[in-house]
Amino acid sequence: MTTTETRLPEAVAAFVDAVTREADTAIRVFRETGTVSGNGTVNFVERVPGEEIAVALNAPGPWAADRTVEPVVATFDGEVLSGRGSAGFVTGYAKVFRAHPEITSVVHIHTPWLGGWAQTHRTLPIRYAASQRLTLSREIPPHIDRTVGAGDFILGRLAVDPHLVAIFEANGGANVLGRAGLLELAKFVVLLEEGAQYQAIAETLGGSVEFDPSNLAVQWQRSGLADEARRLGLIGDAR
Repeated sequence: MTTTETRLPEAVAAFVDAVTREADTAIRVFRETGTVSGNGTVNFVERVPGEEIAVALNAPGPWAADRTVEPVVATFDGEVLSGRGSAGFVTGYAKVFRAHPEITSVVHIHTPWLGGWAQTHRTLPIRYAASQRLTLSREIPPHIDRTVGAGDFILGRLAVDPHLVAIFEANGGANVLGRAGLLELAKFVVLLEEGAQYQAIAETLGGSVEFDPSNLAVQWQRSGLADEARRLGLIGDAR
């Protein structure tokens, strides 16, 4: 455990305060909606805009006397600038942040239904309309070979699917990527968890079915992704 009292620049300190409040809100919603497991594993990492610095925001868990989030601010190289704790989650995703400036946030989370799919070592196709409309990625792949770090595995998958939103931690939880800040990422996690639940239920009824192309077009039209989807050949030209 590291304790550091480095004085942060005013702009960075203000960002850390704001994102800590967002993490408290997100974790509360996760608990209230049953999105997080009983053990409460939620580990956010949020990059500081314009800096090679990120904030690690870990849920204290159900046994903690104080349930508020305590941020740890660290450089991508692992120097802890503020907070009590290690830079492990920051350095774990540093390669991803450096290679993909559009990625603002990552959360490692254990949820009941995404966690259930993680036990299967199967790729989960995204077939829930509410989550699919927000991404052009079509699946969540499993990270099975743990000799490869999560950051390296995510980089490899982003080379194949630049719109990647999540990977499964085989036999564990999920790592979910955000491109619009912590709160938007948290909202998306809730939708991914709903979709994982519905698709698990569908398994007992014969399995979920792929979207009709007209439905994909409708979903992406609602979120403003339709033009890019057409450019990529994911849907046909509008009639």
